[in-house]
Amino acid sequence: MIALTACSTPKTNENQSKDLGSADSLTSPSLPENQVDSLIYIGYVWRFEDNNSFYTDLYFADNFDYDIYDEVTKMGDQVIFKDEEVKRTRMNIEKIGQYFNLSGLQQIDIYNRKNQKLTTGRLSHIEFVEDLIENKFVAVFQVNDPNVSDPIFCIGNSRDDLTQIEFSSYEDEKLKSEVLEFLGLGAAHLWGISHYRLNNLTISTISVDTTAYIVETLDSSHKTLYRSRSSEGIHGVTAISKEINGRQILLSECGMPETDMTWTSVLIFNGTEYEPSKDHRVK
Repeated sequence: MIALTACSTPKTNENQSKDLGSADSLTSPSLPENQVDSLIYIGYVWRFEDNNSFYTDLYFADNFDYDIYDEVTKMGDQVIFKDEEVKRTRMNIEKIGQYFNLSGLQQIDIYNRKNQKLTTGRLSHIEFVEDLIENKFVAVFQVNDPNVSDPIFCIGNSRDDLTQIEFSSYEDEKLKSEVLEFLGLGAAHLWGISHYRLNNLTISTISVDTTAYIVETLDSSHKTLYRSRSSEGIHGVTAISKEINGRQILLSECGMPETDMTWTSVLIFNGTEYEPSKDHRVK
């Protein structure tokens, strides 16, 4: 199940938000008894600038009854921010945690694009974020060092730190033409293509009409690693140095063409191609 995801970063308000303290002084809430904290969570992470906390998207539990969705959205105990466009409401995990997949979220490590570990955070609470486009629930964390630069993603329940990688985007018109020719696609329907250097090879994300591709290039040889099975475009991708079946995990930012719907995916290599993992969890 894809979490409801807003297209813009939830706003904050210094006058209404409170400093919740650092992770050193925070006691993490207990996960619901029916949640087994055995899976690794991987997801993009963002910062609330007003109270030094970080957040990542939440996903509903497998048995969630969508008939009570409206009821759950009203279970907050504190409005943290409200203006004409955005409202953020704090929610107690002990009260509503049963409705969400919280596996791997009790403690997270935060990394930059090079997979350098920046800081560690502990789960604090859940927030319901309402804005003009979409509403979503997020998990909020207090971190040991909130003054880190360029946080990109977080990993929860991982036993080992990641290995640093070289990963950066670049422009290459020649490679663009080669990849489109390899896929048998014309430039007329292309609305997005990006190239990324990943150690000694290149991966390219291509969005044409309603289909997204990921192509690997190594020594002028191309290989299709991913083709979306539903209407999708890829806006950006981040590489995670942890490997499954011999290839790095990919974290992607996606959207449905010609709509405001956006989401993120964790792509795992199954031995033949990449496929999205369920709820951003990895064994």
